[in-house]
Amino acid sequence: MALFGRSKKPVTVEPSRPDPAQLAPPPAPGPHGTRTVEGQRDWICSMLEPLMPFGMRLLDAAGLSLCENLTADGDLPALPEAACDGYAVISVDVRDVDPGTGVVLTVAADVHEEASAVPVLVGHPMPPGADAVVPLDAAVVDSGRLLVDHSVDAGDNVRQVGSDVADGAVIAAPGTMLDERLLGLIGGAGFDKVLCRPRPRVVVLSLREGGPTSQAFEVAARQHRDAASFMVASAARADGAQVWRENSDAQDADSVAEAVTDQLIRADLLITVGGVERGADGLLAEALDGLGPIDFSTVALHPGPDQGFGLIGADRVPVLMLGSDPASAYTGYVAFGGPMIRVLMGAGAGGVAARVRLDAPVSGSSGFCEYIPAWVTIGPEGPHALPMTERLGDLGVIARCNGLLVLDEGVSSARHGDHLDCLVLGPR
Repeated sequence: MALFGRSKKPVTVEPSRPDPAQLAPPPAPGPHGTRTVEGQRDWICSMLEPLMPFGMRLLDAAGLSLCENLTADGDLPALPEAACDGYAVISVDVRDVDPGTGVVLTVAADVHEEASAVPVLVGHPMPPGADAVVPLDAAVVDSGRLLVDHSVDAGDNVRQVGSDVADGAVIAAPGTMLDERLLGLIGGAGFDKVLCRPRPRVVVLSLREGGPTSQAFEVAARQHRDAASFMVASAARADGAQVWRENSDAQDADSVAEAVTDQLIRADLLITVGGVERGADGLLAEALDGLGPIDFSTVALHPGPDQGFGLIGADRVPVLMLGSDPASAYTGYVAFGGPMIRVLMGAGAGGVAARVRLDAPVSGSSGFCEYIPAWVTIGPEGPHALPMTERLGDLGVIARCNGLLVLDEGVSSARHGDHLDCLVLGPR
């Protein structure tokens, strides 16, 4: 059973490990001299802890990770129910029906009368004594009499006691993601609250890039930052986070540091957009110096090789630092931000890649894990993808694709008909 007075055993939650004072040892470079995407992702996620769970109402728990063992405290349904609209009958009256002559039953208020039938609606309890239902679309009624022209056996069109879930059965185990269908079953079983990890609070902070101060440059830079930050913030929300998006036009280290620290009080994860291109020599690195351990590195990811990560502030809030180029920021989020949110939600860092069949050949950048835009459809033989001729760089390409083919580091090409992993982004 669940908590709030309904649990037969107390719910225990493993305590979180103390946040490290320093970052874990970085991953070793891959065969091409840069960190691999998988190595970087696993390294970052190893320093995160799932958020502490608390009891919440079912509607608030939609899409979250369950942190208790839910056990049914009774059968569902508790009584036999009609599985369709029709007429409840006693099967002995209609189990040996001659199709040529049929059987005539009297439509009545109960089935205790001889050869009687009772109107029932789907989901309604069966009348006492009835053990089968003649479907409405198979019923012929005339002047209060029901003609049954085929045999009906005991249990036909009846939901038996406990057929949805039996008393004492496990409805959902810890770690289960609660979707609308499972929440329906949980609500039907009598639960109104469950123990879940909350939605991670994610702040996406768009930072001003250093560089020329011409008006044309400022306009272009802001357009890039807006596109990147809106994409990242929307993707984080789609991944289940509670998201705030903020802009900062700070131009010196102290002002950037203030803009960052102002967001820590409400963030389980801070994602910055802009400021990683110069790595440890850039303004963002200078601003975060002294706020906690940080790391800038080149990852074998295309687009988006420049990546930063740190644990900042007294609470060691994780910060993922992405570039301002929209494609680079988006692929960086897909590769690292999404997995970080899943870890905070207790779901594990594993991605949601599908295996798809290529409708055309693809080639990539040697030594990089490349995300290639594609259009994914579902055919009789399963999902397949048509790679786009344009590379993932233009906003229009990002907006038009509904999948990203993953051409792993060390794989330079794939042929028509080959199978590749693909991150399915949703229909367009």
